[in-house]
Amino acid sequence: MDGMWKIVLIATAFNLLFEYSMRGINNLRTQPILPLILFTTYFTLFAMLEDLIAQYRLKDYHLMVMAFSYGIVYQCLVSGAAFASPLFLGINWTSVLFVITVWWGAVQTVMTFYLANRLAPRDWNRTGLSKKAWTTLLSLNGLMVPLFQRYGGIPKGTGLGIAIMFLILISSVVVFWKILPDKEERSRIPEFRKDRVMDLLIVLTIIIFTICAIVFTFDPVKRGASNVNQTSTRIVVTWTIVIALAMLAERVHSQSSISV
Repeated sequence: MDGMWKIVLIATAFNLLFEYSMRGINNLRTQPILPLILFTTYFTLFAMLEDLIAQYRLKDYHLMVMAFSYGIVYQCLVSGAAFASPLFLGINWTSVLFVITVWWGAVQTVMTFYLANRLAPRDWNRTGLSKKAWTTLLSLNGLMVPLFQRYGGIPKGTGLGIAIMFLILISSVVVFWKILPDKEERSRIPEFRKDRVMDLLIVLTIIIFTICAIVFTFDPVKRGASNVNQTSTRIVVTWTIVIALAMLAERVHSQSSISV
C-alpha cells in the first residue's frame, strides 16, 4: 500500500476511536450506518490534509490555523454545536473555541498526524494528488453533510451567528494562506522529530479512549445531534484538555514544533 494511504488510514482509525470513545460500542447497534459515514468523512478529510502537508511542508501551527476552516464547517453543518445554547451573538463560543482548538486542532489534527507519520513515515517527494482526485475527495466529503443532517437534532443557526461563523472561516483561510511556507522552505524536507512526551500521550490516549468506548456505556444521552455516553464524554473532555496543555508545554519546553 502506498505510504500516503497508510498515513490516511492510521489518522482515520485514530479519529474513529476518538469518536467511539464517547459514542461507545453500544452506538454501533443504535446507529449502524454511522461508522461508514464517519469513516468516509475522516478518510477524505485526512487525504486532503496529508496532500497539503506533503506538498507545502506544513508544520503544526499551520494545521492549528487550518483546523478553524474545516472545524467551523463541521461545527455548523454536522454537529450544530456552534449554535447550541447558551448563545452570545448567535454562537456558543465556549463550544466553538474548545472543539476547534482542543479537539480539531490539538488532538484530531496535530496529534493525529504525529501518530500517523510516526508509524508510517511520509515520502516527502511523492507526487501530489491530481485535480480529479481532489474533486472526488471534496465531493465525497461534502456528500456526508446531508447524511449527517438526516439524523436530525442539529441546531440551526441564526442569521447573525451564521454570518459571524462565515467571517471566521474566511479569516482562517486568509491567515493560512498568508503563513504558507515560501518556495525556499518548501524545497527542504522536514526531519521527523520523535518526542517521548507525545509518544506517552498517544499510548495513554489510546488506552483511555478504548476503555471509554468499551466500559463506560451505561449512561447514553442525546447531546445535540449526537448519541454519546455521559461518563465517557466527561472523561474524554477532561483528558483532551490535559493533552492540549501537555502538548503546548512540550512545544514551549522543546522550543520546537511538533512533527506532523
